[in-house]
Amino acid sequence: MRAHRGFATTLGTIGWVATLGPVLGPLLGGVILQNLGWRWMFLLNLPVGLLAILLSLRVLPADPPPVARPSVRLDIIGLALLGPSFALLAFALSQAAGDAGFAATPVIVALALGVALLAAYLAYAARVGAQALIRLSLFRSRGFTAGVTVMGLTGVVLFSMLFLVPLYQQRVRGHEVLASGLLLAPLGVGSFLAMPLAGRLSDRVGARRLAPLGGLVIALSAFVHTRADGRTSEVLLGIGAFATGVGLGFIGAPTMASLYRTLPEDVTAQGTSALYIVNQLGASLGTAVVALLLQSQSPAGGTRVAAFQNASWWVCAAAVAVLVSGWFLPGKTATAAAVNGQQSAARRKGAQGTVEAKR
Repeated sequence: MRAHRGFATTLGTIGWVATLGPVLGPLLGGVILQNLGWRWMFLLNLPVGLLAILLSLRVLPADPPPVARPSVRLDIIGLALLGPSFALLAFALSQAAGDAGFAATPVIVALALGVALLAAYLAYAARVGAQALIRLSLFRSRGFTAGVTVMGLTGVVLFSMLFLVPLYQQRVRGHEVLASGLLLAPLGVGSFLAMPLAGRLSDRVGARRLAPLGGLVIALSAFVHTRADGRTSEVLLGIGAFATGVGLGFIGAPTMASLYRTLPEDVTAQGTSALYIVNQLGASLGTAVVALLLQSQSPAGGTRVAAFQNASWWVCAAAVAVLVSGWFLPGKTATAAAVNGQQSAARRKGAQGTVEAKR
């Protein structure tokens, strides 16, 4: 994938589809839970997955023939170490988010094995260098490391809110499942409106200005929830959810665009893998921490309102971390230089190919 001017605008436009998840997911989930039962939440994925496979076979372009692209050998050892490592870490966090907590034996064992496999991969990747599944040298770039960090924290914020807000609406406000999903819809609407706008602005001012702004907006929205109780205005909470969606929109497309534009083309796939792995781990971590914070209030004798208020401070802190790490993203000058460099390299490569063809 070669980045170009207007790339963030393209990502922002594509992001319209992704933002439908926070809108349609809770609504559809509420309808299913109230009418069909929880098992249908999983059975529904079968036709959706089948449709995705069929559309990908029909719509996505085929890979170029091997002679037209460099041959890359799959890092089997790296895959065998890294894949189970993240699976175990995600499993441990999901179990900790339940009734087990971090002190449970399965959680401790899964965390220990996951960390051990991750350490083994780091040692292996340091030894093989460029042949590794994900090169460690990518993280020498401050812009790349900042981008991955921001997207990981974004996963923390988004899934913490998706877990926290519906539970608050049900347990504190007494709403049904479907109504809780409807009250979360402003978050998706905010992202839907903000993402294409953020993409256009990112092409002009860079991600370094937009991502911290998004983090600030989310922090202010989370602060509203730290003060919310059973009498707080639904309109105010809806505005807070909408603001959270706007903040997420101002983080996602600009951050991903800056990452793609500063990565060399030959490591774009590895950089993308690292980004989404960290994002999903952030999602698991966010859900686990919120669940633990809510559970810790019960033995301590805290009220439900106090439990949700304290858990909202976790979201607020993660948003502030996005604000801080966003300042380390590449600015407009850096991304523009990266684009110009990639375009110049492509022109040189094309010219070299033309000369060789003439010979």
